[in-house]
Amino acid sequence: MTNLELEDAFRNALIEIENEKEQVGQLTQATRSPKQMRSYLEQLQWSDKQLIMLRDTLQEYISERQEKARKEERMQTYRAKLINTARELNMSYDELLATMSDLDSRKRR
Repeated sequence: MTNLELEDAFRNALIEIENEKEQVGQLTQATRSPKQMRSYLEQLQWSDKQLIMLRDTLQEYISERQEKARKEERMQTYRAKLINTARELNMSYDELLATMSDLDSRKRR
């Protein structure tokens, strides 16, 4: 390979890297509608195997996010119940937590 060919190959590689960076930036723009998302996915020219891997990864990611949201919701509901219980007992939230902790430690003995 001559120096000229080597420089040309290097320039082409840099152009490809820049194009990939631009495509990543375009993903946020492509998420505005399903049609735009599909167009973006078609531009990627991925094989079926890659698309299936993307689908599986997305399903796993979405499941994890949904589980996290459910846990946060349960925790918030639990806190709300504790706050309401503290009000009913004319206690502060911290006093109720301390009492619960004391009762729990007595149970364990």
